[in-house]
Amino acid sequence: MNLEVEPNIVISGAGIAGLVLALSLRKMGVAVTVYEQAPSFDDGVGGAIGLYPNGLRVIRDISIEVLREIRKQGRSYIYRRWMRHDGSEVAVGQEKYLCEFKDEQEEEELTSLGIRRWRLQKILVTASERMGVKIIWGKRINLVKVIDPENDIKVELTLSDNSKVNCDLLFGCDGVKSAIRTSLFGNEADPSYTGITCLMGSAPIAKKSPLNGICFPSSVTSKCHACFYPCNEEEIIFQIYFPTEEKPETWKPLTLEESKIECNELAKTLKNEGWSSIFTDCLLSADSVLRVGLRARSPIPVWHSPKNNPRVILLGDAAHPPVPYIGQGAMMAIEDAGILSLLIKSFCKPNEIAKFNLNNLPIVSKHYEGLRLPRTTTMLEKSHELGKMQLERATNTNKFEIWYKEMTMWANVKRFGTLPIMLNGASYNYQSAVEEELRKSKL
Repeated sequence: MNLEVEPNIVISGAGIAGLVLALSLRKMGVAVTVYEQAPSFDDGVGGAIGLYPNGLRVIRDISIEVLREIRKQGRSYIYRRWMRHDGSEVAVGQEKYLCEFKDEQEEEELTSLGIRRWRLQKILVTASERMGVKIIWGKRINLVKVIDPENDIKVELTLSDNSKVNCDLLFGCDGVKSAIRTSLFGNEADPSYTGITCLMGSAPIAKKSPLNGICFPSSVTSKCHACFYPCNEEEIIFQIYFPTEEKPETWKPLTLEESKIECNELAKTLKNEGWSSIFTDCLLSADSVLRVGLRARSPIPVWHSPKNNPRVILLGDAAHPPVPYIGQGAMMAIEDAGILSLLIKSFCKPNEIAKFNLNNLPIVSKHYEGLRLPRTTTMLEKSHELGKMQLERATNTNKFEIWYKEMTMWANVKRFGTLPIMLNGASYNYQSAVEEELRKSKL
């Protein structure tokens, strides 16, 4: 069979990975359909997200207009502060040291920022629809079956309304509870609860607030640590991490009244334990709150459907475990989309006129996993390392060890401009990574 045809390409999930991939493919002239289980994306719903140079670079290369709109609706961090719970400072770094920018313009474009997730998704949806991406709302892909009658390969999709459709190529971007991953590899053990709970929400912020950068306070008195960062000119996000034995399975979504009560109680507790009002005031004025139990899931070694010509490929949280603490979870998904798109362009769709060559998908999959498996595993390890460091800051009561760790942190930030553990994430250049991978493959 001649596989140089215009294939029917489907993406499962209109999250960040799915929409960035859709935009990348459309830029190459590839038609794509996205299935999203939500009936729509509502304004004001959900938390926020930090965007770093490694992910922003991918978005810039797709569309500078999309990047500018993201920067317009978000808020640059500028500085990064590690603090004690009483508001005193341990160390302060600047975001410009997270990676080497080639000039001032690139620094302005790629400096890390915070933005509400719903705003980012709305920007990506608008851009996708403008570029001709077909998004089918209110339908989830529940089951996937690869059909191979004498190599005329099709992927059969069973939707949430029990209807069936076929496609030639499916990208699974349906998140941590991926139905696509389950279809490929079967049920897996539920992610294990780590014993750490995060209470996160948004609150109004004054323009001259000391929390206008990204801040990381911690306290041994309450055994918790936190992260505060701006997501626009008038709003800040708080994430407060604390140990709890209560199982997340017993929780229910917080109503507005319940969230206010929980925030008020936590603010009172923290205030009594010496936390500065610059932190606790955010809890008292919170207007959107989520409670999340952090879970750990083991990585999987393969991200594509079996057999010689992979027609189902996973991206984002569907492929690899989320990475809390280090701010790189969504960046890994964006990197996935950027790298996969470059590989597709190299092997399947060299220009807009050329037809899409499905024959070369095995090469794409090989290089994609060759690049992404080590990268995402490394970032997961860095995330665990940083989380452990933050937890130790919040639980170690030895005064000498506290002083020593703070001095070490101060010295590292003084030398590198930020914590060195952050550099591996933000400084990654997806284009250089692909170029090096392809160069090595030719040796």
